[in-house]
Amino acid sequence: MNHRLYCSSGNDLGIAEFVSYSELGDDGRWIRYVEIKADGTALRYSEALPADRHGVLPEGRWDETEASKPEYGTVTAISAELFEAVWTTTLCTNAR
Repeated sequence: MNHRLYCSSGNDLGIAEFVSYSELGDDGRWIRYVEIKADGTALRYSEALPADRHGVLPEGRWDETEASKPEYGTVTAISAELFEAVWTTTLCTNAR
């Protein structure tokens, strides 16, 4: 598994600011995902909760080259432990 932190701050495309934490399978597909918006709203998605009225678990495969383009913001590899800490401690609007 791979884990990534993505921050849209500083993007050139007009994407609203947010930070997301992704857990990716060896095939590049999302397993779990946490998104924290600039207003503090946090959302959590997984294979168990792939979609709701707030959003969806990203579809397709992670493309490291595409995601790392500076116009999108910044991407950083993170540890499984950091991802797990975010997953378990972030109070999400759509948490069950």
